[in-house]
Amino acid sequence: MEKLFENTTTYTTDVYKEFVNFHNQKYNLKYHLYTLFILILVVFCMVSQFKYGNTLLGILFVFVMIVFLVWRIFHPTFFVKKEAKSDKVQKQMKNIYSFYDKYMTIKNSKNNIKLNYYKLYKVFETENYFYLYINKNYSFVLSKDTFSVGNPNDFYKFMKKKLWYKI
Repeated sequence: MEKLFENTTTYTTDVYKEFVNFHNQKYNLKYHLYTLFILILVVFCMVSQFKYGNTLLGILFVFVMIVFLVWRIFHPTFFVKKEAKSDKVQKQMKNIYSFYDKYMTIKNSKNNIKLNYYKLYKVFETENYFYLYINKNYSFVLSKDTFSVGNPNDFYKFMKKKLWYKI
């Protein structure tokens, strides 16, 4: 099958920081609204329980609220730190992305992955990068400067054809 596009992107600390900033801009509002909604629900349940004399159940809701808040605040921070310290960033892993008509491949020193386009969650374009999300949290990063086959403009048009509602 004919290779339509090829891109080699090296994961550095700067690339990862730029991705985290982009991701936070794109998804933080949803994240915070969801957190606020759950907190309002838990506070309502907590107040209701205390109002009707179910102190033990009210204390349980206080505990649930505290655990939920700690999780929502600290989990993303630990996740980002863990990813920043991972081998792919620290050892500046190179990913070679090859795009064909029906699928794409990702090759690096550890893996060789074949991925159909319909499995991509979303695709975003910024000034310097394409972010090919495979779920809400993980993304492949393609630098626009490192296309060895094809160019960023044609790649965007190609992805738009393949994923018209996800790009």
